[in-house]
Amino acid sequence: MSSDNNNAFAFSLLIFTFAITIIIIIFRIRKVIQGTKVSVKKTIIFSAYYLGIASFLVYNSFLIGGVPFVYVVPYSAVVIAAGYCSYRYSKRILSFWKLPNSDGSSTIYSRGGLAIYLLYIAALIVRSAINFIFIGSEKFYFNNQQEAILENSSSAILIMPPLVHTDPATTILAFTATDILLMVGAGLLIGRNARVLKYYYRDKKRAMCEKK
Repeated sequence: MSSDNNNAFAFSLLIFTFAITIIIIIFRIRKVIQGTKVSVKKTIIFSAYYLGIASFLVYNSFLIGGVPFVYVVPYSAVVIAAGYCSYRYSKRILSFWKLPNSDGSSTIYSRGGLAIYLLYIAALIVRSAINFIFIGSEKFYFNNQQEAILENSSSAILIMPPLVHTDPATTILAFTATDILLMVGAGLLIGRNARVLKYYYRDKKRAMCEKK
């Protein structure tokens, strides 16, 4: 019963994490549309968070989805390629401007890249749905052992069996396709944020040179 309670708690925590992630992304989308102050710390933290969520889902594909571990090589290549393409593309879609502060300094603001955020959130939702459809929630958190469905009706809402039973080849194909989409989304976000950071540091360097 203690193992069942732990599973229910883990799944509840997972749902809570995804809900927070969606809220954060929606909030960031509004900021992207309106424009937001460039913060190095926040940019790095958000990039690491988005990549961490994507990595968790992909890890589940290897651990419980039956995807061969050798796929980590093409997955990594996809992230790098998507990040590079986004980095170059963001040069055209991002806009930057400065607003003066009361102390005489200025703050950099940025805007743009809405499609990148929309792609990431769509990939996250589709990838999570695939996990529930083919795996179920009882194996959604690093548990590679088949478990019986809880008899407790209140907990049974949290621990669900797979919605679709299919052959391993189809399951692997579904996971691989959605994993690649998710890696593309994560790479695009990282590339966009890398472009923002480059502009920020280049501007700071230019300002320092002008003072000299």
